[in-house]
Amino acid sequence: MFRILPFLILEVQLYLIRAFFTVEVPQLRYIAEYGSNITMECRFPVDGQLNLKDLSVSWAQKELEEQKSKEVYTLQKGEEDLKSQHSDFKGRATLLRDKLNLGSSVLQITNVKLTDKGSYLCLIDYRGADYKYVTLEVKASYARINVQKISEPEEEELILTCQSEGFPLAEVFWKNEKNLIVNESVNTTYTLTTDGLYNISSMLTFKPNTSENYSCTFWNKELNAETSYIFTLAQKSVSHVGRQSLILFIIPTCVIAVILISALIIFLKRKSLSKLHAKKDNKRKYPWLHKEDHRDLTPQTQDLIMANVKDSSDCTEV
Repeated sequence: MFRILPFLILEVQLYLIRAFFTVEVPQLRYIAEYGSNITMECRFPVDGQLNLKDLSVSWAQKELEEQKSKEVYTLQKGEEDLKSQHSDFKGRATLLRDKLNLGSSVLQITNVKLTDKGSYLCLIDYRGADYKYVTLEVKASYARINVQKISEPEEEELILTCQSEGFPLAEVFWKNEKNLIVNESVNTTYTLTTDGLYNISSMLTFKPNTSENYSCTFWNKELNAETSYIFTLAQKSVSHVGRQSLILFIIPTCVIAVILISALIIFLKRKSLSKLHAKKDNKRKYPWLHKEDHRDLTPQTQDLIMANVKDSSDCTEV
């Protein structure tokens, strides 16, 4: 009886200490994109100005599939202690120390990997001790789709290929431009990369007898997300070729027409200038014919007078 009493007293003391010192988490679940950065937080009471030498912080990871824990980051009595840090987090996990004065322990993990997923323990020891768990989920959306288009002239077939990497495993759907799923002649395979990503490749083989368009879609059921790529297979039709030939005929014809019209305009201008010069010469030779008393004569009468004048002038010269 008396041997059990000290243990009971110790349990009561620990309970009272924990009741006054409580660690809280503003968020229980975090979701990070593969290759991005993530920060996770737990909060503790400071009660005035923080005495860093009295503070110890420990972050540890427990993977969902395993029971073993990995040390992520440790701050021991205000000093960073990375001796026991797991190799998976070296150079990637750190504590934002400027947040500690606010009573906030913020763990930052850069270049998130799939192996980072799991449950994380945040343990705070500062004039009392308490801990909380948060969960980190990692997703890798099939954001980038690599495509390829291969023509097989001998088989009169066309092969369309879509390839992408992501996590978790996604389904691939092929659709035509009528939004109907195409199941025939589709071959989809996948492999696992060294990073744990799924490398999915899907091929559609068909005979392109029309200009119909096709699309491939990567559907990630667990993330409720999809990524698509549309293949444009529009071919040149006979009408298109006819229009192209017509354009090739019209352009040279228009150029020739412009040249001929320009030449005609130049010719008419020159002819008009020649007539004007001839008229001026007549005025100089026969000024009396342009006096005011002959202005009422008709052009025919003036031409007849001019002809007689020329005949008389020719006779005189003889």
